[in-house]
Amino acid sequence: MSNTLRIANLKPEEIEAIRRLEESLGNRFCLLAVEKVEQLYVLEAKIAPNVWERVDKVYPQIEGLKAYYCSEEDAKLAKSSLKALLTGKLKGSLEKRPIRIRKL
Repeated sequence: MSNTLRIANLKPEEIEAIRRLEESLGNRFCLLAVEKVEQLYVLEAKIAPNVWERVDKVYPQIEGLKAYYCSEEDAKLAKSSLKALLTGKLKGSLEKRPIRIRKL
């Protein structure tokens, strides 16, 4: 399995169906078709008891923070980097929360 997302090769009618869906959503979103991967991992932070949210939503102040990864190894590296950032450079400015990796 490749550890990068690949853009799906779509037929013109499939692209048109995506455009219609975007319009039905009020053109507030741009949908991107990618080939399915065997597994996907998401980095989440605990915001309340039994409530987890994607890290990019919990820490919007961190520009370029990704929540989804194609490989478990990449997700683990991102988790350790984020934890180090929160306990180091950003200590005191952002609340440190428990972080987990969930396989989708």
